[in-house]
Amino acid sequence: MYETVNGVKGVIQPVGENFGAKNSPPYIFLDKDDRSGAASDGENMFIYRPDTIKRVMFFALIYQGTPDFKSVGGRMLFKISNGEEIYLELNNPDTNRPFCAAAMVNNLGSQVTILKEEKYFSGHEEADKHYHFGFNWVAGSK
Repeated sequence: MYETVNGVKGVIQPVGENFGAKNSPPYIFLDKDDRSGAASDGENMFIYRPDTIKRVMFFALIYQGTPDFKSVGGRMLFKISNGEEIYLELNNPDTNRPFCAAAMVNNLGSQVTILKEEKYFSGHEEADKHYHFGFNWVAGSK
């Protein structure tokens, strides 16, 4: 889920085939949908123009019989352009909360920050309400 500095909001996710864009707004791009975990490099999301974003909430969702994040070894690696790497494990044992708001990227004008969130929700809508994006949600499927 993202919000640009000019107030445009959206969601980058494979549901709905919304993978974003490299060379046009929102300048956020998801390279693939790896439902099986078979891709050696996983799924990769890039922010090409951090100056155009206000905030980006990185999330993960488990579904279709997977009991929790701990059982799938969920993890995220953030690679910053300065070479810094931030590793985040998603290991919530709560089987009733399959949506993880993992991290929040914020543009504070002259500085972009990444904050670990690792907050678990029942789904997109509950997380959206918590972070005040204000989307209208409808059911979707892969």
